[in-house]
Amino acid sequence: MNEAMIEIIQPDDWHIHLRQEEILNTVSQYSSRINNRCIVMPNLDIPITTGELANQYKNEIKKTFQNNSFIPLIPCYLTDSLNLIDFEESLKKEIFIGGKLYPANVTTNSEYGVSNIEKIYPVLEILDKLNKNLLVHGEKNSQNINIFDREKYFVDDELIKIRKKFSNLNIILEHVSSKYGADFISENNNMAGTITPQHMLITKKDVFVDDDVNPHNFCMPVAKEEKDLIALRKYACSGNRKFFLGTDSAPHHIKDKVPNLSSKPGIFSSPCSIELYAEIFDQENALNKLESFASINGPIFYKLPVNKNKIKIMKKKWILNEYTTNNKVKIKNFYGGQELNWKVL
Repeated sequence: MNEAMIEIIQPDDWHIHLRQEEILNTVSQYSSRINNRCIVMPNLDIPITTGELANQYKNEIKKTFQNNSFIPLIPCYLTDSLNLIDFEESLKKEIFIGGKLYPANVTTNSEYGVSNIEKIYPVLEILDKLNKNLLVHGEKNSQNINIFDREKYFVDDELIKIRKKFSNLNIILEHVSSKYGADFISENNNMAGTITPQHMLITKKDVFVDDDVNPHNFCMPVAKEEKDLIALRKYACSGNRKFFLGTDSAPHHIKDKVPNLSSKPGIFSSPCSIELYAEIFDQENALNKLESFASINGPIFYKLPVNKNKIKIMKKKWILNEYTTNNKVKIKNFYGGQELNWKVL
C-alpha cells in the first residue's frame, strides 16, 4: 500500500446527529462529502417515535443534501409507551433501521427515554422477531453513579439483563467509551460497537481542566482514562469485525457550549472525521485495517450491501477551520484551527 495515499471503499457513518432546520442546513455538507449512508439519531426536540415522523425527517434531510444518492437511516426513539403496531409496521416497511434506546435523562433530548428496561420488553420482542437491531446509548444515570462509571453500570445492570432475556437480539453499544464496554462487546455474541474519533484521541484530562469544563471536548459518554483510549484503539485497529465507524458527530450552537457541566454535550467532528480516523490508524500502524473498520464491518452487521464506490485519502498537511458558520449558526469544529495530516481528495 502506498503510504502517501490510501484508497478505501466509501464509508458509512453508523452514528451521527444532524439536528434540524438551520443546523441541519449548515452541517449536512460534511456528512455527504464522504458517506453513502448515515444512521441519523432520532433525539430531536420532538423525538422520532413514529413512522410518519421518521419519513418527515428523512425528507427534511434529503432536501439539504447536495448528494442526491445519500441515504439517511433512522432508528425509532424508544419510549415506555411506544405504539407497538406502528413500530412493527415501520420496521417491516424499512422506515426504521431499528430501535434506539436512550435511558431517560442521559444526554441531549433524552427526557422522553426509557425509565425502566422491562417496560420495553415488548419492543425488544418485536426487534428480535424481525431480526432488527437494538442501538444503545449505554449509560446509567443516577446521582450515586460517577460520570466516568455510567457505561460500566449500564452494562452490569441493564445490558446483561437484556442479553440474557434476548440472547439472539443484535445489539450495538454505540460510542463505546471504556475498556470495560469494549471487552463486553468482544466477549459476547450478537454484539457490536461503534467507536468515535474523540474517544481514541482525548481523555478526561482534555475535558476537565482545573475547575472548568472544556465544553468543546465534552460529550456523552464522557472521555475517560488513558487505558480506555488505548483499548479502543486496539479494538478499532485490530480488524475485529465487531467494531466499526460511528462518529457521534453532534453539532451545537457555540452559545450552548459553556465551560461547565450545564454545557450541551457533543463534539462536532464531521468536517474532519475520516481524516482523524486515518491519523489514528496510521499512528497504530494499521492503515491496512481502516477500510474494514470504516466501510465493511458496519454493513455486514446491519445486513446491508457494502458500498461500491471508493474514496482516496492523502497524507497531506492542512489546517481545519476553527468554526463552521452559516448565517446565525456558529459551531466549533473538533480539532478546529489545528493542523491535520490526512485529507480526502
